[in-house]
Amino acid sequence: MPDTVTAAPSTAGPARLSTGTVRQYVVARSRLGDGAVRVLLLRAAPSWDAPAVQRTAGGLHVRVTVAPSVLAVHEQILGHLDAPEPVDPKVLVVLTDREDTDLDPGLLARVYGGGIRSVDNWEVVQEAFDARGLDGRLRGEKWAAEALLDAAATQGWPSLGKGLLSRDEALTRLARRRLRLSRHDTNPLGRPAAHDDGDRIDSVALFQWTLTPGGPDLLRNLRGPERAGLTNFLSEPEQGGSTGRIIMALVNAEHGADAAAYAVVCAALWGHAEADHDLYRARGRAERWLGEAPPAQGDDLDRLLTSFGQSGEAYVRGLVDRGEHRLADPVLTRAALLVTQFGAQAAAAASPLLEAGLDARFTAAGHALAAGDAEKITVAVTALVEHALAADGTNQARIERVRMAARLRRWLKTQPGSEISSVADGTARQIHELGWVDRALEHLAAGGDADAALSDAYSRIGTQVRERRRQVDRTFSERLAVWTADGTDARSMLTVESFLNRVVTPVVQSPGRRILLLLIDGMSAAIAAELGEELRSQWAEFDPLTDATGLPVRRAVAAALPTLTAVSRTSLFAGTLMKGDQNDEKRLFPQHPCWNGAPAAVFHKDDLRGPDTGSPFSIALTEALADERAHVAVVLNTVDDRLGKEQKLGDGAWAAKEIGGLEPLLRAARANDMTVLITSDHGHVVERRGQKLDAVGGTVGSARHRTPGGPVAPAEIELSGPRVVWPEPGASIVALRDHDARYTALKAGYHGGATLAEFTIPLLALLPFGAEPPAGWRELGDPAPVWWEEGAETSVEGVAEALPTPETAPVRPQRRQSKKFAPPVPEGVIGLFGEEEVAPPATQTSAEPSLQTVAEPSKTEVAPSVGPTGGPATTLVERLMATELYRSQLDLLARQPRDKTVLPKALAALVEAGTLSMTALAERAGQPATRAPGFAATLAQLLNYDGAQILEILPDNRTLRLHRAQLIEQFGL
Repeated sequence: MPDTVTAAPSTAGPARLSTGTVRQYVVARSRLGDGAVRVLLLRAAPSWDAPAVQRTAGGLHVRVTVAPSVLAVHEQILGHLDAPEPVDPKVLVVLTDREDTDLDPGLLARVYGGGIRSVDNWEVVQEAFDARGLDGRLRGEKWAAEALLDAAATQGWPSLGKGLLSRDEALTRLARRRLRLSRHDTNPLGRPAAHDDGDRIDSVALFQWTLTPGGPDLLRNLRGPERAGLTNFLSEPEQGGSTGRIIMALVNAEHGADAAAYAVVCAALWGHAEADHDLYRARGRAERWLGEAPPAQGDDLDRLLTSFGQSGEAYVRGLVDRGEHRLADPVLTRAALLVTQFGAQAAAAASPLLEAGLDARFTAAGHALAAGDAEKITVAVTALVEHALAADGTNQARIERVRMAARLRRWLKTQPGSEISSVADGTARQIHELGWVDRALEHLAAGGDADAALSDAYSRIGTQVRERRRQVDRTFSERLAVWTADGTDARSMLTVESFLNRVVTPVVQSPGRRILLLLIDGMSAAIAAELGEELRSQWAEFDPLTDATGLPVRRAVAAALPTLTAVSRTSLFAGTLMKGDQNDEKRLFPQHPCWNGAPAAVFHKDDLRGPDTGSPFSIALTEALADERAHVAVVLNTVDDRLGKEQKLGDGAWAAKEIGGLEPLLRAARANDMTVLITSDHGHVVERRGQKLDAVGGTVGSARHRTPGGPVAPAEIELSGPRVVWPEPGASIVALRDHDARYTALKAGYHGGATLAEFTIPLLALLPFGAEPPAGWRELGDPAPVWWEEGAETSVEGVAEALPTPETAPVRPQRRQSKKFAPPVPEGVIGLFGEEEVAPPATQTSAEPSLQTVAEPSKTEVAPSVGPTGGPATTLVERLMATELYRSQLDLLARQPRDKTVLPKALAALVEAGTLSMTALAERAGQPATRAPGFAATLAQLLNYDGAQILEILPDNRTLRLHRAQLIEQFGL
């Protein structure tokens, strides 16, 4: 760079130099910083209102002064160079409007450069960026040179390494520094970035900037030319575009800090709401907020605000989704105020982001539930889930209640009857159907809803469900009374006294098997349904009974009577019907013959506390878990304790973390390779506005039973026989059979009565994924009933399902659906239909549905029936195989099965079970377990037409899930 910088003289006289220009010009003259005493004369208007001493970006200190006359110039030069004492700073910059010819040549020879320097701002800019040249378009921005030099301040500009300084690069850096615009990819909270490189300033960066305290004021406080220049630059399509234009207008109208909130309202007004007169009036009020000079008019302004609203809504939704509530919550609060100010309440109700939009969706869900329209209910639930605020904890609980109400609606549409053919039938139905009903009803009753439409719908649904439950429980109690009085043999039904013999003994007899028996005191079938759903994401669930026929199912255990801890828990641990206490349990449990001489121990609440702060368990329990021979039982009292203290209001949910000790015990079981059995001693009923009854003629034994005497009320039933072991074996009691009655003071819940919820004990048998199960154990599919799945209306509407039994209990897919596609056949795995893989037809037994040969897919006749049972799964598979789409998919398979029963068997098992392990499915289709992965991939190829996720391979790569609703929709069934 030449040392002499000239500029064409201006008829108006020298321009006033900015602080930044002086600093950058001085720092570019490297010799000024060599330690010598220097004077630099700059041609400029003799005006300076900044501090006299300036520090440049290079660390050089200079003193700036003005000299409006020749004499003043001479005095400044001589006073600095000939000072009797050392001067500080050593560099003096003199601003003067004199010419070289006015000054003494000898004096000029003593100053830097030998004369008065003329400053070209663009030359200084080029030097400041260490650029080899400037973009011609940048020179056209006449305001930018002084702004770039002023913005350099004490920082300077990062070197371009002799590159070309483009217009966009320079103005982007200027905007970032002047306005403290952050880079949103590295600094999402709106704080100044550590550097100001030239990345595009997009809408996200601008919205972040408006949320930075004082950010918009930085633009408004700039000098007029620079403010106008940056406003135009940030509004260009390559930068902020339409969003930039609206934000700049808002800043000029002194509404810049509300840009994000305004955008959310604009998205509702110009994007989501239906057009009417009220909407246009609200739009007019919103447009006036842009000030007297909006960036466009008419349709052009509508287009701008539409685009602006979309980008702003996306930005704020991103904040919500990432949990940045410190930024998002004030924006949404302010947006709600703007809705009121603009009169945009109707538009806000359509917003997928504003709370008013969520409230409107809850109201719509209430109306849909009240009307009972399955399609509208599904749409309403989907709309709720898709709202941005759905992930909030409180809203999640509210949405889950809507889901539960929808499930109860579907259950009611199955026209469930009150018929109970036997006690075994009743307990099986409680586990496979009614426990899920109780679970859904608990969610509704635990929280209700402030929305009037939802509250009314919940009340109506709850009333209908409770009435059905009351009828079922009364029928069951009559069967129970006869069964108990007759001393009927339990036979195949699992009971507390047979639990150790039938469930534990086969496991212990398997070599190397250890058992962790977790007894969650008071756990009902409803809680087990919820808890099991969570645990199945980490554990595989099995049916532990070896004498069952048909599909594996979740098992029910029958309690002793009355349904009290002292009766049922002691009977379970002792293996015989009896009344006892903890001491009896500790003594009798290890003596039971099921342990075959191995050590076994029971640990109660007082045995669990660790010896110090860092110990999860007591020393004795820790040692028992680590003992490679010992079997361990642990009693967890969280549920029973909660029933005696307070109601579980709010969400009604039971998670593993809420049950004290459960999660660390499960971790210990996994670490010690233990088989986990989770069960209870009795269920319970929950207090929901029940009534207290007088024990007329008898003595109260618990909240739900009394001794005989006096009249028996409709809510009561008398029970006697060998199964009644309180107050002594073979006694008689009067037990309550309605959920909403009690004998004692108000509590959160009760047990001791004769309802299915109290008498039925759930059992969860769990192993880690991939563990080899004990002999006879069979892995379960998803145990949820068909009506539990969202979108299952086509399967249940108007259909009365048969009452489930251990042999026929239906299992269905879970409601959550993954978006993953099924993987191809794994490398190295032989496909299902390879020549060496074709298996002969499996020999049928009387318990197995006959699977007839499927017609060749190339023929036109309808495929014959899958089997003669006529069940829902059989019917659905027959309809599937008769579709043209299924035949087309079958034609695409590289090899088709020689045994035409393979696919029908597999499809029927999947439809019935919903979720199955690959090996279990291969076994049911009569295929070798070694071919299971290839089998699964082939089925996925067959069913997942056009990318639809019908058959899903779960992340464990060993479990299949069939999404029945999608199957029905995709194949037009």
